[in-house]
Amino acid sequence: MNVCFVLPQMLRKPIGGYKIVYEYANGLCQRGYNVSILFLNENALIRFPLPGFLRKIAIHYFTQIEPSWFVLDQRVKKLSSTDNVRNKLEKTDLAIATGADTIYRTLNLFPKAKIFYFIQGHETWLFPEEDLIKTYSLKTKNIVISNWLKKIVDNYSNEESVILNNPIKTEKYKVNIGLDLRDKYSLGVLYHDSELKGFKDAFEAISKVKKKYPKIKVFMFGTSKPDFAIPKWVEFTLNASQSQTIDIYNKVSIFVCATVKEGFGLTGLEAMACGAALVSTSYEGVKEYAVHGYNALLSPVRDADALSENIIRLLKDDELRETIAQNGINTAEGFSFKNAVDKLEKIINEQKEKTEM
Repeated sequence: MNVCFVLPQMLRKPIGGYKIVYEYANGLCQRGYNVSILFLNENALIRFPLPGFLRKIAIHYFTQIEPSWFVLDQRVKKLSSTDNVRNKLEKTDLAIATGADTIYRTLNLFPKAKIFYFIQGHETWLFPEEDLIKTYSLKTKNIVISNWLKKIVDNYSNEESVILNNPIKTEKYKVNIGLDLRDKYSLGVLYHDSELKGFKDAFEAISKVKKKYPKIKVFMFGTSKPDFAIPKWVEFTLNASQSQTIDIYNKVSIFVCATVKEGFGLTGLEAMACGAALVSTSYEGVKEYAVHGYNALLSPVRDADALSENIIRLLKDDELRETIAQNGINTAEGFSFKNAVDKLEKIINEQKEKTEM
């Protein structure tokens, strides 16, 4: 079967949603599917004052050499919409739109293919609510990554959506440093400049804890440089590779997340898998894997005080911290990529059978 994932323009920085798509592309390729990824590159490199033909050459070049931050199976074909690719798309049996900004182009470019709409978030930052919900009622098979998204999508879709929780590579995201060997004052956090990621609340909470526990050291990573002076007690890694993030998760005893809104929340699950006790806001996505008092401590969204109190609670109680961490490790084992690709392949086969009936 010929499968084509459709992504927005090629990006050179690590992005969670792209990472998931790349992993699925690898997984299907390894199971014998002919897999390609089409990047909608019309606006790529537009910030550079290049003549049109040079920009097109540069886009083609970057599409072929990227993503440098992810090991994509060499058998996966990478296509740019700025090249003449229509003849390469004609044999596609299944096209998978990966967000609201790709769904209409996918329907247009693949009129003969079965269309899946892989919904990774309620993307009101891309479209007004009214326009966004219209995309849920198109003639597509909707796949969502969480229960809260399913409730929204199913209110407007023609048929019930299917849940495909975001997975992780459990053979890579694992405990390399024992829980008892970690500095309990080491904290991890993701830096992101989007308000929806809630970094300001996370850092406010951590700063409150730092005043009570001067030994606190923070390991922070992100795809852009922080817009503030980084304190000496914070070690920042820009564009951390997969191995670097795994090292960070294994260094820290507690991982802090203050997300306001997100489809799933991959970093929290990754941190869990590596043995970091998760302290997070109770945004909808995190509830797919985090249970307060069992494998995480959760607090209300936008409440830095409550977040800091939960961090302090784990610093005071070594037994609770290690119990939360161990339960998190056990939980993460159920989110393997093998299980996820099994489920995706089952969805594909079920739709294939419906088409053939």
